[in-house]
Amino acid sequence: MTKSLSIFLLKSPQRLFWLFLTLLSLLLVYVTLPYFSFRTDINFLLAKRAFIQDRAWMAAFYIHVSSSIVCLITGPWQFVPALRRGKWRKWHRIAGQAYVLSILLFAAPSGFYMALFANGGWGAQLGFGILSVLWIFTTYQAYACIVRGNVAAHRTWMVRSYALTFSAVTLRLWVPVLSLYFEVDHQTTVVATAWLNWIPNLLAGELLRIFYTKSL
Repeated sequence: MTKSLSIFLLKSPQRLFWLFLTLLSLLLVYVTLPYFSFRTDINFLLAKRAFIQDRAWMAAFYIHVSSSIVCLITGPWQFVPALRRGKWRKWHRIAGQAYVLSILLFAAPSGFYMALFANGGWGAQLGFGILSVLWIFTTYQAYACIVRGNVAAHRTWMVRSYALTFSAVTLRLWVPVLSLYFEVDHQTTVVATAWLNWIPNLLAGELLRIFYTKSL
């Protein structure tokens, strides 16, 4: 580990928290890789057997998984100050563009389509549907602000956007918490996680944004 990287990681609790979030994001990317074997008898697809032969749904699924990987990989690096300056600024822009385009064109629209068929009925469908709409809105606002040159507002909306991106991670955390530790039945767990995977993230993002504003 280089000296500069050590300083970055140890300078403040906020940066250590950033590292924790980044590692969780990368772990989720690793967990989703088996889907690219195109087997239909693994993980999430086991609960969606009714849609395996639906080409539109399967296309949306693979578009969502693929583009979400781009979001999870590029998103955290947008918050590293050193990558927004000097020779790294170009790569910050490229990563930012990849992040924004992957959400607006692929991840969020495909997520909205899949939300229409979410297990758990209208309660879960509404939760995931609103998530997709807010994901588009916050990401577009982040893009629009930087185009107008409003850097402060751009950072604010990027925090909100990534809070929603990170819902892919928190969704996987809430399921075992509710089902194993609180012994919530499956139907209630499905509906509850459709909301819990993103609402607490947004609230936490607003708090973290204050610390980011001061430290980044």
